[in-house]
Amino acid sequence: MVDIDEIDKKILLELRKNGRVTFTDLSKKLGLSVASIKNRVEKLERLGAIKGYSAIVDPAFLEEYLQVLIELELLADDSRAEAVLEEIGKLENILGIYKKTGEFQVVIRANFKNMDELKSFLRLLSQKYLRKNLRRWRVSVILDTLKDNGVQLSKSSRRRG
Repeated sequence: MVDIDEIDKKILLELRKNGRVTFTDLSKKLGLSVASIKNRVEKLERLGAIKGYSAIVDPAFLEEYLQVLIELELLADDSRAEAVLEEIGKLENILGIYKKTGEFQVVIRANFKNMDELKSFLRLLSQKYLRKNLRRWRVSVILDTLKDNGVQLSKSSRRRG
C-alpha cells in the first residue's frame, strides 16, 4: 500500500462516516493541529485514497421510488464491455457498477421512478448497450437500506424501496 500511517487511516475512517466533518473537528478528535489535518487530507486526495465527496440522498426526494440491484450474466469477455459499462455509469440514476466473480459478472445498483422506467432500462441494456453479449439478468428490489456508503442510517432516515 502507499505511504499512509495510522493517523491517515483514522482520518479516512472519520471522513467515510461524515464527509462534511470540519478540519477543526477532526483536529480535536485526533489531537492534531488543523494545519496538519488539512495537509494530510490534501495528501490523501492526491494519493487517490479519497476519491470524492458526496451526500447520501433519499431517492424519494428525486421521485425515485424503486431501488434495485441488477445482476448481469455476460456470454463472453467482450473487449467493448469496459467501455459499455463506463457509458452506462454516466446515467444519472446509476449509483454503482461492480465487476465481480461468479455466475453474474456485473452488478448495477440503480434507482428508478417506477417499474416502467426499470423495464425501459432493461430493454436498453439488451438492445443498445450489451446486445448479444448479455445472456440474462436478475433484478432484486431493495426493500430497506440499513447502511449506505459506510454510514449507518437511523430508522427515521432509512430509504425504503
